Amino acid sequence: MDALDSFRATAQEIVSFALQRGIDLEPLRKGFTFQKDRRHVDCWRKDLLPGTGPANEPLGTLHYNLQGAIAVVPDKLKKSASIFRGRWHETGTFESIEQAFELVKAWVIDQKEVDDLPCRSVRSYGI
Repeated sequence: MDALDSFRATAQEIVSFALQRGIDLEPLRKGFTFQKDRRHVDCWRKDLLPGTGPANEPLGTLHYNLQGAIAVVPDKLKKSASIFRGRWHETGTFESIEQAFELVKAWVIDQKEVDDLPCRSVRSYGI
């Protein structure tokens, strides 16, 4: 599976997971990106092994990239408040598709601030 297919498959996996929880993410999906207002997030898998996990779901490290508007400087960058221009970008990984769904929901639907986002392994970030 190539990278683009991985983005698409992971987005579909998140949509399916959300539907099981009663949330329709399809209106927020633009190709493989989940987007609303001035925020978006992409998720994908690296080292994909299709159909090898429990219930035959794909296995592979889940990655994400999110960007968008924020109103509050995150605590870890309070000293940089003077250069804050209202934007955030972040990349990282998840342990499960449930974590990916929770981040998509928190970032895109609930429009939570960075310090209020759910558990994830952040690899890089900035304002």
